[in-house]
Amino acid sequence: MGCDTLIVDTAGRLHIDEALMDEMRASKNSSIPQRFCLSADAMTGQDAVNSARDFHTRLNLTGVVLTKMDGDARGGAALSIRHVTGQPIKFIGTGEKPDAFEPFHPDRIVGRILGMGDMMSLIEKAESTLDRKKQEDFAKKPSSAMASR
Repeated sequence: MGCDTLIVDTAGRLHIDEALMDEMRASKNSSIPQRFCLSADAMTGQDAVNSARDFHTRLNLTGVVLTKMDGDARGGAALSIRHVTGQPIKFIGTGEKPDAFEPFHPDRIVGRILGMGDMMSLIEKAESTLDRKKQEDFAKKPSSAMASR
C-alpha cells in the first residue's frame, strides 16, 4: 500500500495472551518492520513494566512509546521499562490526537518523577503555541504593571 508506518492497536489489552502474541508475530512477520515499538500506558505503573517485559521477550522490541503523560502519571514507568527491556523510550504521548507525540527526553523526565515538573517542555509548548507578537505583548504586561505601581 506504500505505507511506511504501521500502528497496531491492542485494544487496551494489558495482559499477555497467546492470541494477542500470535497476532503481533503475524503483523511483525508480514511487514518486516525496521522498528517495533510498544505503546505503554504510563498510568498503569507496574502493569506497564510487566507488559513491556513480556512483549520484548516474545517480539524483540526496538523501543517504547509512553502514553498518557499529560495526566497525573509522573513517568516512573519509563525507568523500569527501560531497565527490563533495555530499549529506549522513543516518544511520550501527551494527548489523544495524532499530533500529541513528543520526543522523549530522559533528562527532563527526572524532574517530573521527583515531582518538580518539566519546565523545558512547558516552555517549548508555550513557544510553539503562542506567536511571536503575543509573546512580546505578554512579556511587556508584567513590566508595565510594575512600572505603574
